[in-house]
Amino acid sequence: MRASRWVPPVVSWLVVVLVAVATTAGLSARYLTPEGAPYPLLSREVGDHPLLVLAMLWLSLAAYAAVFVALRTLVDAWRTPAPSPRPTVGRAARLVALVDWTFARWWRVSLVLAVLWLPWFVSSFPGQPSPDPSNMITEFLSRRSDFAGAPLLGDGSHTAPYVDYPTSSYLLTDGDSLWSNHHPFFLMLGYGSVSAVSVALFDSLVPALVVLSAASAAFTLLAFGRALAILGTLVPGWRPRALALLVLALSPLIALWSMAEHKNQLFCAAFVWWLALLARLVHSVGPVGLLGRRWYVETFAVSLVMAATVQFGWILLVAQTLAMVLMKRERVAVLVAVGVPAVLVYGSISAATAAGVLIPSDPVETKGVQLQVLALELTEHPDALTATQREDLSRIFDLDAFVASFDPSSTDPLKSTGPLARKTASFRYQTVRPEDWDTFDAIVLDVASRYPATAVDALFLKSSRYLDPFDEGTDWYPPWSPSYDRTIDGHRVAPLDLNLAARGWTRDRAFDCYAVSVCRPVISHGLRTIVVVLLLAAAIGVRRRFAWLWALPFALQLAIAGVSPLSAGGRYVLAFTYGLAVVLLLLAVEDRPASVPDRDPVKT
Repeated sequence: MRASRWVPPVVSWLVVVLVAVATTAGLSARYLTPEGAPYPLLSREVGDHPLLVLAMLWLSLAAYAAVFVALRTLVDAWRTPAPSPRPTVGRAARLVALVDWTFARWWRVSLVLAVLWLPWFVSSFPGQPSPDPSNMITEFLSRRSDFAGAPLLGDGSHTAPYVDYPTSSYLLTDGDSLWSNHHPFFLMLGYGSVSAVSVALFDSLVPALVVLSAASAAFTLLAFGRALAILGTLVPGWRPRALALLVLALSPLIALWSMAEHKNQLFCAAFVWWLALLARLVHSVGPVGLLGRRWYVETFAVSLVMAATVQFGWILLVAQTLAMVLMKRERVAVLVAVGVPAVLVYGSISAATAAGVLIPSDPVETKGVQLQVLALELTEHPDALTATQREDLSRIFDLDAFVASFDPSSTDPLKSTGPLARKTASFRYQTVRPEDWDTFDAIVLDVASRYPATAVDALFLKSSRYLDPFDEGTDWYPPWSPSYDRTIDGHRVAPLDLNLAARGWTRDRAFDCYAVSVCRPVISHGLRTIVVVLLLAAAIGVRRRFAWLWALPFALQLAIAGVSPLSAGGRYVLAFTYGLAVVLLLLAVEDRPASVPDRDPVKT
């Protein structure tokens, strides 16, 4: 049997096993962790209750296998969908007419979504910056000299961004500028420019925050409008289109996140738009030129947004470009509209960093998994390090503070990230040098090889929660808190008084819902992540055309979430919440190539 025949089903079932193992790890952590234990350890729970853990695994496998088989049947049936009867009378007929009317124009899709999400817009507008966007605004508006003589401890309102992060002192530029690429540089320029205009015109940052929040929500509506309308021309039946609208109507987190002054929601909105544009390309018949210049301009612009809004955006674009080139799918079009934006963004940031214009992101930011593994190893095995290893690591960390800072849900304390009032002394960012990192990875590997069970425990603590539907997660709600207090150059950023009571009430009710297991799926990122993963695995298993192409960007984002600072950060899998409806439409496209009736079938 050729590899091309057995690889897809094997890979798809391996995905099912992976999700089942992650869910089992979550169940054992919740129900088998000894009372009083500071954190769960999978190896301990398996050792103490082997039969019970095995039973949990078999139940999880059986449940996911049943769901997977059903999804595989559905995805296979959508390969060549049978004509569905269109009701002609009654409510069903009116529903079909509404779906047809909605998908006929992209602005109608946006309008319908705006109406469906209106309660969330009214109750939660505008968003409010969290520490990350606040630091981006501070970088643009402030100078390094503004923080000279700042107190070592305080309320955090007068803390330099490179101390909040923190950024190793050797990385700081020679000038007085605070511009950095710790958070996306171009997004910092955008947020900072709007904020500077707001201060100049109104002596307040409130107008800027209102504009940024409204622009983010409008961009989200535009992105979904274009995405659904484009895919609507490729999906023959009305049922998948109605299902996509229903999924979005039941996704209040998209509406709530769309108003955030952050980065992830902008990337995710661009991402769903981008997927639809790629589907338009690969399902077209004849020369790419039939799509017209608009496709190139639109895809180029959306790819730029993806690359500029998150650090990994350019990586995803390059990976997708290489995949499509290897598949021999419209190589020139992809290189121009997807590859070039990635090179432009990455190249310009690299050039600015090399010229000393930007403070680069600290290397510690890319070592989340290693930090978590090392911290658990040293917590469980205090004598794990040799004298030489301890000396080498002591140049990077205060090891006593490092171990004391261990938090199974986040690596931020290990990096000393956060306002001064709650900063740890773990990371020696003021004295660390580039060469101090030379032995770090080797030390982590050595310790992990001597205590492999603990290393596995750390990996599960770090990453498995993303594929556990019952996990409560962290950072799942748009990142603002009524208790967050921030002032930038004397201008209040948070708490933002505008609509504060309604925003607080909505947030409280959302958290109340999230605390109830029956209600949580309505606003859970985890459940949507698993559904998308299983849908794409099912498409691969039945060899749906282009299934690998749609799975690649989601797989990359799941891998990136696994190494992110948080162990179950909702915003790191936000693309799965945004992308579920789009994935349903992608898989509802017939496997045979679609025709291109005109240069731009999605009317304006």
